[in-house]
Amino acid sequence: MVQQERRNTIRRGSDRALKHTVEILKLLDRMFKGQKVDFGEYYADLVGMRSSLGRREEDRALAEELCSALEALAADIQALTGENKTLRRIRLTKMSGKRHAALDLQSSLVGWEESRPRVGSNYTVFKDEGGVFRSAVVIRVAEGEFQTRNSIYKVEILEERALPS
Repeated sequence: MVQQERRNTIRRGSDRALKHTVEILKLLDRMFKGQKVDFGEYYADLVGMRSSLGRREEDRALAEELCSALEALAADIQALTGENKTLRRIRLTKMSGKRHAALDLQSSLVGWEESRPRVGSNYTVFKDEGGVFRSAVVIRVAEGEFQTRNSIYKVEILEERALPS
């Protein structure tokens, strides 16, 4: 009896994360089928749990990879199902990172983004004053911002246009 009760309770952070991952995969399936879902809330919960997924460095690295893979999968599904089919003119502001890089700390640029920030890809902006800005590889995307290995950027949408069919 006691052993059965013990099996019915979630005992570890990894158990909770696995359960939450299954919920996210179900959401992604519904998203792929065209249903509107709030992926961000579930993903934020998973990201919050990743630090409790183990004490070993390889456990934490695996948790980071899981979060990145789920986020990339969600972005790919959105691209396939027709969401985000707009051109966006944005203001990109570097919030933290190295001072003397392609974009200085607390500096902004305005231009048209090539595509939305995606984990595992560079973020590219065609600047209004000419030239192209390319970030380092994106490692995390959140609402209105993204992070590379060295910097955090804020993305402010100035204009949005539907792509021609």
